[in-house]
Amino acid sequence: MSSLPPPTSMEARLRDASRSGVFFAQPTAAARAARVADQAGLLLIGLDLKDARDRASLFQAFADTFGFPATFGHNLDALGDCLGDLSWIPAGGYLVHLSGCAKPVEHCKDDFNAIVAVLDEAAAEWRARGTPFWVLIDQPNTLARPFMASA
Repeated sequence: MSSLPPPTSMEARLRDASRSGVFFAQPTAAARAARVADQAGLLLIGLDLKDARDRASLFQAFADTFGFPATFGHNLDALGDCLGDLSWIPAGGYLVHLSGCAKPVEHCKDDFNAIVAVLDEAAAEWRARGTPFWVLIDQPNTLARPFMASA
């Protein structure tokens, strides 16, 4: 019987719920994390926001990508509720990669920042349950912390 190779430092970091949260990521670090997500037992959710230009299109992008229930209310409270549940896509943890963020930052920065705050709250809820919930954002944001490519 062969044993699994030891986890990489990135893999171990992604499994550590206590370190998860919302982070700005350089494209190379985000791509590396995405490649390692499956090995770490995380569900990778890629969310491309390049076409989001207002609050409604931001909420719709989240609803479409996450497969939110039909009852999703397209508001911040409903977003927080859905992100804190995710029972329809159960996983040992989650890695959400937000790409194409330049347009929403340009066109609806306040809405984008409010959504980032909701993501941060969801990450804290998952962290408290011991489940990793990582959000890597390809656009700098005042609410996000830098994500390092290695532990």
